Amino acid sequence: MSQHENHEHGAVYFDPEGSKKYPYTTCVEDLLGGIGQVIHPDGDCQFAEYDKDTLVVYSPKLPEPELELFCKEHIERYKQHYKTHQALIDNYEQAPSIEVFW
Repeated sequence: MSQHENHEHGAVYFDPEGSKKYPYTTCVEDLLGGIGQVIHPDGDCQFAEYDKDTLVVYSPKLPEPELELFCKEHIERYKQHYKTHQALIDNYEQAPSIEVFW
């Protein structure tokens, strides 16, 4: 069963079975410390989180299958981001924004 929470910019969606269909997307979510995907009204997905009133994005806004391909293609960038900020991410603090590369 999936769960979602609505926000101004879209819904945050949790799908525990999603890791089977989208393993790279799941890996990026883990590397970001559990930051979920925002599902926009048009159905596109994006890794994003609010820092106070600012929406911090960690990926482009893409349809779910394309986000999986994006995550696969750029997994090393996310691994490096995690390695650089591991202490903050592992302590569940606000993950630092990622350099926009898309």
